[in-house]
Amino acid sequence: MYRTSLECRKAGAFKGNMVVSMKPVRAVDIAKEVEITSKYPHAHGAPVCVGKPEAIGIGDLTTPDWGDPVDIAADELPVFHACGVTPQAVLMESKVPYAITHSAGHMFVTDLPSDAVV
Repeated sequence: MYRTSLECRKAGAFKGNMVVSMKPVRAVDIAKEVEITSKYPHAHGAPVCVGKPEAIGIGDLTTPDWGDPVDIAADELPVFHACGVTPQAVLMESKVPYAITHSAGHMFVTDLPSDAVV
């Protein structure tokens, strides 16, 4: 997952930029991917960017802000979707003193520090 330069709409004290996930999609399947995912705008929805990570402020696909890098084959393009980690990034950017949320990539919520659970 990558931090982007795409600003989210400010809501009160909350502000920050969108976080995206990236998945490689075969170039010949891009239209189908957009057609299918655009039907689910309340989930991750249609891609916010296809093929040009620098257009959304991502300088290096080999160094994601969360998770591991993903290989992109010669016949694939990087496709970026809005990600559920965006709220956590906004919380951090907004300097909220206390929040309960999930850890990126893990949907388990607890009051224990992550190193006490692993």
